[in-house]
Amino acid sequence: MDIRTRTAALVMAAVTFGAGFSVLPDTAVQQFAVTASAQGESSLKAPTAKSSYTSTEKDITISWDKVSGASGYYVYRWSKNMPAWVRIGTSTAMASSFTDKKIEPEFSYKYYVVAYKKSGGKRIMGGRSNEISATAKPPKTAITYASSDTNYISIYWNTVKCGGYEVYYKKANGEWKLASKITDPEKNSCDIKGLELETKYAVKIRTYKTDADGKIVYGDYSDELSVMTAPDFAFRRSSQYLIDRLDSVKLNPGQNTYYECNRQGDTESKQLITVSAADTATIKRFVDAHFRDGMTTGEFIDYTVQWLNKNVSYADGIHGPAYSEIWGRSHVDNCFNYKAGQCIQYNSALCAVMRYLGYDARVIQGWRGNSLDNKWQHFWCEVTINGKDYVMDTYNYGTDGDWYFVCATYEETAPYAYNSHYIMLKKLMAPFKGYVYVTKSSAKRK
Repeated sequence: MDIRTRTAALVMAAVTFGAGFSVLPDTAVQQFAVTASAQGESSLKAPTAKSSYTSTEKDITISWDKVSGASGYYVYRWSKNMPAWVRIGTSTAMASSFTDKKIEPEFSYKYYVVAYKKSGGKRIMGGRSNEISATAKPPKTAITYASSDTNYISIYWNTVKCGGYEVYYKKANGEWKLASKITDPEKNSCDIKGLELETKYAVKIRTYKTDADGKIVYGDYSDELSVMTAPDFAFRRSSQYLIDRLDSVKLNPGQNTYYECNRQGDTESKQLITVSAADTATIKRFVDAHFRDGMTTGEFIDYTVQWLNKNVSYADGIHGPAYSEIWGRSHVDNCFNYKAGQCIQYNSALCAVMRYLGYDARVIQGWRGNSLDNKWQHFWCEVTINGKDYVMDTYNYGTDGDWYFVCATYEETAPYAYNSHYIMLKKLMAPFKGYVYVTKSSAKRK
């Protein structure tokens, strides 16, 4: 059998697999090339298939350098699930790429390209290109759940068909960091450790797989999820009616001034305080780190009051540093960075946060005491909501009991705080009827 007959026989023997698919022995391309050369017809240069490719979850696109004089190109594919070279498509002379839309996402494939030229009603085959490996892009996963402690975050996600997962995290406005590369596609959880307490982090995951050459192909990132590490105090949410008051007002955010009002005498005097750019940046960092997703502004103010109550030590030289050590710093800096102060520091810091968020708040210099004759100087925060004044007082845990006030009327504060009252403009700000001490014997008589 001459070479022309052998070539025709090879073509006739091709096995067809569906529309446009045929399997050819690996020598067939060589035989075509020999045929063209043996007959003295113009041979074609072999295309160069590019190692880089693009893919989605449903298709793979390969490309090559076009061959001068080619009338078109045949594209062949091989995979482990079909271990034979299958012709999967034909491209025109103008084309330099081909998209394979009949793939299985879990498999890796190999491809090569053959140029052909039409001559006298025949197709003369050129040389075979180099082989390249490619695989489909792995599907995107989704984070399903997250939990946290003071220094770590646990995240969970849906497993998908892929080679593994990369877990990333970052602090607010920080750079993304790789937390873990997971090589088990069936694993669906990860702990990110060594984090800062009371800090907001963002987490995301992307899938990956490798093609036959070991090249990594990444899927799309999951949607980001914000997670807050736990605080170093037990946050007890205040009564809903108090938070509702804070949420009932129209806010005017971004304010960087507040009044410090002296009401210790018969009349009020006030001084305008401007929050510095550095202190505004500190407040913003605190808000960004602690304002959890799903919180209302009122809930966040409740949280801030309690954070200051539990985390700022009392600067008296006994419960915390001496007051002389904090005198040179601003109230905001002392509370949020150095975590030390007295009533003027922590309530002024609270006021600055409330102004930043848009509340009509101020700092009051007045008195607390058992009566007008038995009193001591005190500073607290006051906020006006819908025409009514409310007390915002962080006080300090451990120096005089565990108390604080969140948007309470002056009347509502009277029964609490170890029998002391707010005093300003030389009057008690809540009814005072004396103290009743109930003994066990008198309680029985009742």
